[in-house]
Amino acid sequence: MARSSAAASETWRSNLKVIGYCLIVAFAATNFGFDQGETGGFFAMEQFAKDFGVYDASTDSYGLTAGSITCMYGLEIGAMALAAFASGFIGSRWGRKLGLVLCAITGLIGAALQMVASWPAQLVGRIFMGASIGLCGNFTIPYWSEAAPAGIRGIVCIFYQLFTNIPNFIGACVDQATYEMPNRWSYRIPLLTTMISPLLLLSLVWIVPESPRWLITKDRVEEARKSLRKIRGKTIPQAELDRELDEAIAFTALERELEESTSYLECLKGTDLRRTLIACLAMSGQQLTGIAFVSGYSTYFFEEVGISNSFLDTVIVDACTIAGPVSALILCRFVGRRPILLLGTFICGFSMFALSIVSQAAPNSTAAGNCLVAFTCIYSYSYGLSWGAFGPVVMGEIPSNRLRSKTISLSLTINWLWCLAIITSVPYLLSAEYANLGTKLGYLFGAMNVVLLIITWIIVPETKDRTLEEIDEMFLNAVPTKEFKSYVCTGEAAGYDIRGMNKEKERIEVVEVENA
Repeated sequence: MARSSAAASETWRSNLKVIGYCLIVAFAATNFGFDQGETGGFFAMEQFAKDFGVYDASTDSYGLTAGSITCMYGLEIGAMALAAFASGFIGSRWGRKLGLVLCAITGLIGAALQMVASWPAQLVGRIFMGASIGLCGNFTIPYWSEAAPAGIRGIVCIFYQLFTNIPNFIGACVDQATYEMPNRWSYRIPLLTTMISPLLLLSLVWIVPESPRWLITKDRVEEARKSLRKIRGKTIPQAELDRELDEAIAFTALERELEESTSYLECLKGTDLRRTLIACLAMSGQQLTGIAFVSGYSTYFFEEVGISNSFLDTVIVDACTIAGPVSALILCRFVGRRPILLLGTFICGFSMFALSIVSQAAPNSTAAGNCLVAFTCIYSYSYGLSWGAFGPVVMGEIPSNRLRSKTISLSLTINWLWCLAIITSVPYLLSAEYANLGTKLGYLFGAMNVVLLIITWIIVPETKDRTLEEIDEMFLNAVPTKEFKSYVCTGEAAGYDIRGMNKEKERIEVVEVENA
């Protein structure tokens, strides 16, 4: 019993070290959260409207046109998509740490430019901020997936959503505190808060070891061994680390034998096509639930339907979005990825249908407004618990080791293209000058959730508590989706004995030493 307790204590100390390094990496994800939380509030700020909007004589006030809002979001999300696509090449060639530095630098430039009271500077600033956000996913999520042991990989990857949602909430609170200021500091102060995390990341990223599995893909095995030891700490037995490293080396070698190259085209061939589709769904699912609409336009939307304190209601919604991934941190140790995604999709879809039905039944009433906020809160919690928390987890652990950067790059690029399509169309769908759908938008996103539920049931497997190499084995052996949870790994994949490959490698090394 004492030995078991000591082993558990050593494992916990090791996990704390892993979590510490991963928390430093998580600073890269905060720009997305601050941008989401603050930008929607900018549109309702009087000074922001004066600086970047147009005067309406009929109301004697300034406001941003639907075209201006679309341009701002469109350029930013376009930059996200381009940066996400480029990040696959950067991550594969130069590793995760360089990408994290690029995330921080582009984020700082983007926030600084948006403080300038000039429309061109505002647009260029949003392009830089979009690049920072587009880059971060392909350097945070792969690092966490590759560095963390199987038992805490889910917890660590949920950092992505937490470090998006918490800054989102902080940004909304800062907006709430500054939006009535009669000068440009109403939007400059929120932008200053955005710069804190990139500065912290630039200061601390140098102590973070490079991903050991990325080093393996570059045949830098000894560096990978040292990196894994530094990440996991001195309490984990060397034999255990060597076994993990040998399995990663063997599967990487097998992938090289089965794959012609590490180009983007390889992501669309053979078993990697299946993995790419699942990874793409993991992030596209976020957009199909309607999160771009809720996060980007909640303040604007609440005002359009006559809710008086839209800023405060947005803060409440953001708090619910944080509560979701916090709950996921607990549930992920006991419940698999698949059931949580399915349940979350059902609740998100139900909430979207419900808010439309209630709002149409009693338009502009206090009761309908309260129901609108309530169902938005239910949606936000369910999204944060399911697709928000576990989408990045699934995307990070599904790809093969050699193609992880490029598979995640494709997944994130498609995610941002979905986001671009949704976020640029919403102003026109909401605006009275165009479609004037108002709360009827909920029907559209409700239908998307129904489709998402069906696709998730068909293709997303259960990967809880599996090592990345066990996941490799199951995909290489074409295990059906429903059988992932119960499948017993044997060390054989695609007709190759992985354990035998490791033994042969050890025999060759012994012979080489003896001959020397």
